[in-house]
Amino acid sequence: MPIFNTSPMVSRLVVACVIVHVVVILLPIPVALELIERFAFVSARYTFGSGWQVDPVAYGLAPFTHMFLHGGFIHLLLNMAMLLAFGTPIERRMTALSFTVLYVICGLAGALLWAVFHPVAISPLLGASGAISGMVGAVGWISLTGGPDNGMPFHNRSAALVFVVLWLVFNFVFGIIGLALFGMEGDVAWEAHLGGFIAGFVLIGFFKRVRRPGAGL
Repeated sequence: MPIFNTSPMVSRLVVACVIVHVVVILLPIPVALELIERFAFVSARYTFGSGWQVDPVAYGLAPFTHMFLHGGFIHLLLNMAMLLAFGTPIERRMTALSFTVLYVICGLAGALLWAVFHPVAISPLLGASGAISGMVGAVGWISLTGGPDNGMPFHNRSAALVFVVLWLVFNFVFGIIGLALFGMEGDVAWEAHLGGFIAGFVLIGFFKRVRRPGAGL
């Protein structure tokens, strides 16, 4: 199903995230909070030895399910816009399965780096930002190392380099000041963004490029 002329797996991810968010906001508040607590990524669940015994389902699923939970409509909207913009050109270079594997690895890398910086945190990490940051990193790598006809949003390496640098700077800045500047509550998990970005930047070269008929790639 095309969404804004995007690619198949990106479309499915967007639809899945939107459906999950709608379901969560329609649930009674106590139930929604319990669901978020169980299926968002909580570092302390993994750094304390008995975490897997307390809730083995959440222990095993949360590193994956946290990518489908979001802290509000603005959070969801920004992430889905980024996924459409940066996930689409990446998926168009590879099979849907390869894209999904890369996406999930980047999301896991984001959660891992978050846990490194916050090993005993009980506050939940939620959102697709780590995985999507991996797509940003992948776009950055291809734009910096590929030829002019690489199918990426940037037409030259200078523009790609400026974007990558600005993206990293803004993540660190907003990680420090949070979202209060925009009148919003909450923090920016720059550690998860950075972890996903590094994974996408480093790993995209290991994924075989698939030439699609008529795609111009």
